[in-house]
Amino acid sequence: MVTLVYDVVREEEKALIRAAERIGMSLKTVRIGDVVDIDGWEPDVYLIRTLSHNKGIIAAAVVEGNGGIAVNSAHAIATSWNKAVTLAMLKNGGLPVPKTQVLFGDSDVEIKGRAIIKVASGSWGRKVALVTSTEEAKLLLKSAENEVFLLQEVIGTGEDIRVFVIGERAVAAMRRIPPQGDWRSNAARGGVTLPQKIDGELEELAVKAAKSVGAFYAGVDILVGDRLYVNEVNGIPEFKALMKTTGVDVARLLLEALERVRKA
Repeated sequence: MVTLVYDVVREEEKALIRAAERIGMSLKTVRIGDVVDIDGWEPDVYLIRTLSHNKGIIAAAVVEGNGGIAVNSAHAIATSWNKAVTLAMLKNGGLPVPKTQVLFGDSDVEIKGRAIIKVASGSWGRKVALVTSTEEAKLLLKSAENEVFLLQEVIGTGEDIRVFVIGERAVAAMRRIPPQGDWRSNAARGGVTLPQKIDGELEELAVKAAKSVGAFYAGVDILVGDRLYVNEVNGIPEFKALMKTTGVDVARLLLEALERVRKA
């Protein structure tokens, strides 16, 4: 039996439960609260879908410690949650990534033109800023203690492509266009989403990116500039907007893939 592990029921978790009912699949659910027991987890396949990445990493590790299979693994979730580590793994995999510096604390940086500063761990376009001067950057860094930041070159207009990977396949993709007056393309921030055709290059980049962080399934963000650049890999990806935009039943495809893993 596949078990869905969650802490907050979002649209994605509801979609997974509905998909399981449609295909006649037995899907057990386990809610992670403020306490996680180390013992008592049966060896099986567990889909880790926690909103809290810390809970997700721990839940996956506990599953693996009890002989089960966590999807994604503790390693994949921990790696993908840290954008600096992710970029290092992507670089090691030979993938094109934006020019990036990792900043620890009140770093001495020099900004020429425009650059993006964002925290190493974060999502939904939060704690991300576009800076145009060294003074802006230093002020931002001083305002946030004990944070690790990334300083990145600006690629294109901020337009990107979210590709959803399951196993060895890119199953769906959407192009995300920043809303007027913004440069962040996140659907959660009002970005326009359009279906994106998946060609050979796009699939190859996305599948290699997921493999680079050890993820069985992932939402891979690819920036559109003078070429395609892999920017982030999401180890507990949302897919509500992707399903709505493309019409692809991502929830069903993911459950069917997990059933194959369970039977292997």
